[in-house]
Amino acid sequence: MNTTKSSFDGNQVAEFLDSLIPGQISPVLFQAMPDVMFWLKNVDGEFLFFNDAFLCEKNADDVLGKTDADLLPSELARVYMEDDRQVMASGEPQWNKVELVVAINGGVEWRATSKVPLRNRAGVMVGTAGISRRVGMDEGLPVPSQQRDMATIVGTIYKNVDKEIKVVDVAQAAGVSVSSLERLFKANMNTTPKQFIIQAKISTACERLVGTNMSVKEVGASVGYSDHANFTRGFRKVMKMSPTDYRRNYRKG
Repeated sequence: MNTTKSSFDGNQVAEFLDSLIPGQISPVLFQAMPDVMFWLKNVDGEFLFFNDAFLCEKNADDVLGKTDADLLPSELARVYMEDDRQVMASGEPQWNKVELVVAINGGVEWRATSKVPLRNRAGVMVGTAGISRRVGMDEGLPVPSQQRDMATIVGTIYKNVDKEIKVVDVAQAAGVSVSSLERLFKANMNTTPKQFIIQAKISTACERLVGTNMSVKEVGASVGYSDHANFTRGFRKVMKMSPTDYRRNYRKG
């Protein structure tokens, strides 16, 4: 192995990059990494670019120019948008934040997310860029045991969205006290178990409104709402629109 120290410094790297024809090192390269989500946002948090891994089964036209608040349940959107604000306010990157992400199909997985601030040539902050990759026991960033426990708890919630889910029952199934469960959710999800249960039901309802021919009433019943009016109120509180409007806005075709 050659151990000679390289004389190539940061200034030379910058000069080399500046000498290239613009666009040669393109975000499109991230299309070659199907397990890595990549996106660019402007200062208002609107998506300007994303790869296919980020889109999953979504239509690009439904994402371009939208914000996290437009696309995600409010509890999740709030966390992601606050991270963006902190990155832009501090001007410092966020590296490998391990967080629980709800996939488009309702599955749950831990991902390591990194975000960097973007400035224009005048030094003005213009947005953020981010990547997110799956992590696990066999990968470079193993999931800590407490977070594995959280993944199991959250996965159990999603598997039982068709039922009435009580916080005390979740705690009992996890083998912890209600207060310990509250602390776990606060530390790992920045929310409460009760709020997350609601979010799990509503996010699953979103998938079924878009991906099935079930009636709105049937969708509500499928996520544990026996009363249609309660489902509509709960859905509107989280998504800021009715189930019918959500289906109309986001369903393909």
